Amino acid sequence: MRRIGLAALLGAAASGCVATTGDPARNRHYLEQADKLFLLEQYSQAAGYYDEFLRDNPDHVERAEVRTRAGRAHFGAGRPDLAIAAFDRAMTENPAAPLRWEIQFRRAVALRAQGDFARALEGFRAVAAAPLSERGQRVQNDELHYEYAITLCRAGEWSAGQAELAKVSPTGPKGREAQKRLGLSAFTVQVASFEDPTRAQAEAAKVKGLVRPIPNEKLFVVTSGAFPRYEEAVREAERLRRTYPEAFVLP
Repeated sequence: MRRIGLAALLGAAASGCVATTGDPARNRHYLEQADKLFLLEQYSQAAGYYDEFLRDNPDHVERAEVRTRAGRAHFGAGRPDLAIAAFDRAMTENPAAPLRWEIQFRRAVALRAQGDFARALEGFRAVAAAPLSERGQRVQNDELHYEYAITLCRAGEWSAGQAELAKVSPTGPKGREAQKRLGLSAFTVQVASFEDPTRAQAEAAKVKGLVRPIPNEKLFVVTSGAFPRYEEAVREAERLRRTYPEAFVLP
């Protein structure tokens, strides 16, 4: 499973910092070490320290926030099952609205990673229906439109997915990724991307693929195949990774 980027994973973490002044927590250094490792993208180790801190402080006043961080770390480490478990535990702590919507959003992303598109869509729809004043502090519009769109496409709802992608700002942090996926009506595999169109054409010839210029970007994406089912595209991506380690499925 591809690890998501640091910016996408962090989301609004800075807005939910755990208080330290006068905090009687045991082994606070576990939490501090976890946060450092998380920022270094050492997600597996970070998750371990978050879990250790929670075991020592099961009644910590901000345990919902810490469980959410643990869930993000588990997801970054490629363990959506553990991420979902952490998010579910966080929800039982009755978190305030901004954090509650972030938990639902990140849980939906993890459910999609497990192939549970129906429950993922249910989560995204709930977050999308939430008042912007509540969820906007921790789930930005572009992030929501983008992740919701990918899930819709993978669930076979291409028209709705493309409509969501069109709402993503082309100049925002998700803009380039959204542009790569706009206009697709079937799954394909991104083999590589180049700023040089000649090099892109040469690489496309090797895999009998296509070159897709990205609007508003000096970028040419090489793709292979058009597959009606996501599972078929995943198999092609696995085959291509023998030569192109960064190959992945679009959308």
